[in-house]
Amino acid sequence: MPGDSQPIFYGVVASQLVTLVAYVVVTVGVGLLQVRANDLPLWRGQSADQRAATVPVYNDVFFKTQYIIPYPDDAAYQFQYQWWIVEFELFVFLLTAPCVLFPRFIERVRPMALTFLAAALVLVMDNINSVIFLRRSELAKAVFGEQRIEITLAGLLLVAIANFMTIISYGLYKEIPAEREAKDGTVWTAGVSQMSL
Repeated sequence: MPGDSQPIFYGVVASQLVTLVAYVVVTVGVGLLQVRANDLPLWRGQSADQRAATVPVYNDVFFKTQYIIPYPDDAAYQFQYQWWIVEFELFVFLLTAPCVLFPRFIERVRPMALTFLAAALVLVMDNINSVIFLRRSELAKAVFGEQRIEITLAGLLLVAIANFMTIISYGLYKEIPAEREAKDGTVWTAGVSQMSL
């Protein structure tokens, strides 16, 4: 059995499965928002005066989120903050997921993984706040589609839950020492104490 507690190891496995599902959902959600941003019907067929009147309203929707910078002239950058967290979470997942197959590396990877997860969790929580604002904005829902915003929000919430699960399970995980001799002469082998003769 990997580690000193089977339930904690199962927590490690479950956290990585939830992270995988969350990563897929948030990637699909942000991808759907990006596809919509790349082909906004908002700008088609507008005269220069109509566009001049529309751009400030569009910008205002994103400025109010405080984390999504509006790019009405270059849609490829519209959701760069969301893409950044998706890429950062992929990096963290690729760091932690192999430890499910090779649990002896958990203790070695843990300090680095928990540091990156803590940083990622802050970004995810900020991102959730931004997307919740989009969800409340009728204009944002009309422009990007309520379902796309909901999928992105669901993915971000799953990512936050998975991050919490990973932080807790990796934080509690303890490897069983292969063999360790205590000061009193007791030898520990695979977690079992044996008195030396």
